[in-house]
Amino acid sequence: MTKRHLVTLAVSAGLILSSAGCAGGSAGTTAASAYRSGVREAVVSADYPRFTSTKEMWDDADLVVQATITGLRTARDEPGRILGPGDDGYDDPKANPLYGLGPAELAEAKKQAERETGDIVTIAEADITRVFKGDLAGGGSIEVRQLGGELDGEKLTAQDEVKLEQNESYLLFVHSWDDTQDTTLVNPGQGQYVATGPDGRAATPAGEADTYAPLPGNPLQITLAELKDLAQGG
Repeated sequence: MTKRHLVTLAVSAGLILSSAGCAGGSAGTTAASAYRSGVREAVVSADYPRFTSTKEMWDDADLVVQATITGLRTARDEPGRILGPGDDGYDDPKANPLYGLGPAELAEAKKQAERETGDIVTIAEADITRVFKGDLAGGGSIEVRQLGGELDGEKLTAQDEVKLEQNESYLLFVHSWDDTQDTTLVNPGQGQYVATGPDGRAATPAGEADTYAPLPGNPLQITLAELKDLAQGG
């Protein structure tokens, strides 16, 4: 998959926020900003696909893995850019939120984009304990990027984004982007399930009696038996 970096014009406080718009992934964001206690704060609302079945989410994901979070850090993502003629997705209004702007508006958007420094992201190091889908036969680890975090006197809060937690085990449905090597959840709420062993603790390592609990607001339940069936093409 190719990750498309887009720029979305915020609707309040004059804030311009770059977003990672992904084919089949997040579309655009809106934002509000404020200063509090010397920290510049911004709140963003991102638009992600909403899945109606686990099969639909399975098909959309590049990787489906069970993993334990062994490290967390914040970083600044690459700045967004304005898509121009010839760029992949330039003529697609869904992929390019600035499609259709007049020359003067587009020129102003480009000027503002040049001042962008990139979104703050939280990166979770996920040690893989079981692979259900994807070319990860040897296991290993992946870095899952989530929008939001605090860095260098700035705080970015992404609404509906539930951060992965240190030492917890999860079932993850993720996109793996070829051009940036980023790994992101297919949906911040639906793409993660808390994996628990029969003793009620984090499922590390993975076992046949593990259960997967969806986050509040996610109606899609999933079992190990269903995962095995999906892996076999069911």
